[in-house]
Amino acid sequence: MQLTNQTKHLVTALGVMTLFTAHVQAGTITASVFATGTPISSTSPDSIVWGDGSLWVSYQNGADSTGASGSSTVVRYSPTGAVVNTWTIAGNVDGLRIDPSGQVWAMQNNDGNSALTVINPVTNATTPYAYGSSYTNVANRGFDDAEFLGGQVFLSETNPTSGTDPIIDQLTSGLSSPLQVTGILNSTFTGTNLATGLLASTTITDSDSLILDNSGDLVLTGEADQEIVFVHHPGAANQSESFIMLLGVGGTPISGDPDDTVFPTSANGTFYVADTGANTVYALAATGLPAGSVYVDVGNEFGLLNTNTGVVTPLFTGVSPHGVTFVASTPEPGSFFLVGGALLMGMALVLKHRRGSGAKS
Repeated sequence: MQLTNQTKHLVTALGVMTLFTAHVQAGTITASVFATGTPISSTSPDSIVWGDGSLWVSYQNGADSTGASGSSTVVRYSPTGAVVNTWTIAGNVDGLRIDPSGQVWAMQNNDGNSALTVINPVTNATTPYAYGSSYTNVANRGFDDAEFLGGQVFLSETNPTSGTDPIIDQLTSGLSSPLQVTGILNSTFTGTNLATGLLASTTITDSDSLILDNSGDLVLTGEADQEIVFVHHPGAANQSESFIMLLGVGGTPISGDPDDTVFPTSANGTFYVADTGANTVYALAATGLPAGSVYVDVGNEFGLLNTNTGVVTPLFTGVSPHGVTFVASTPEPGSFFLVGGALLMGMALVLKHRRGSGAKS
């Protein structure tokens, strides 16, 4: 079929766009060291979160996870890796989140005697909070992580001793001592197995990290269970669950336990990974991330999770990656104007041809 000049001009413009789209979809990850614990005399970076224009990292320093001894160091880094401020918080800070108002929640002692310290990023003041009678502080149970959705706060609760013990709770008291909770998901539940599409019963024995995905679902890591749980409409009457068992490449049993999952919000950006064993925070510069892709760290690897099969494809190998967060890139002005200019030029050619055709008719 012979193309008209108008069609040729339009194809040329679209071809420029296709060229840039193909480049974005090619995808690369380039690792560099963002920070280490050595300059601040700290070890074992774990939880990590971006907010208030900064990267926040908790270094656990070998502190006991039941609060029996030791303290953690929470560090606020500038985007270039400079230390803005540090806080010493008693016990083991295993969860670090930023609420909608910008306050930083440091979750202490995930395996018993849990507490919460909230950091004001403007004044640098800290406020301690204690849990009330609804927290059953027995059998090494505690709170590991927090997430915020629709004005509600959800917490992951560790070490269930029976199938009826809650593994995700909702904060009912607001941010005031004593903090009170109620369970919204028990250790044993029925949900959709994403690998089969069928309803099935599963049990999470090692509830760990909690995060929101891009659709507003809560996502819980079953660490020793090597399983990821998705909670749809959490806390509502129509709440439901789905889950996926993790596998290695080729469908083989996976090596190592998962920790954090992360859901990129753009094709280009940076994954910040806290490698606990290496005492290092890495910056993984990424381009061309597929829309809707999911990433998880498992054992000594950070990789792409196929939520239809559970297969994790490694992209980065460290010592023991734990906390992960993603920060989207700001488009480079040069790239924006280059793409935009090419499209505008193509459209101008089409319009010019249209005007010319109209004059001849």
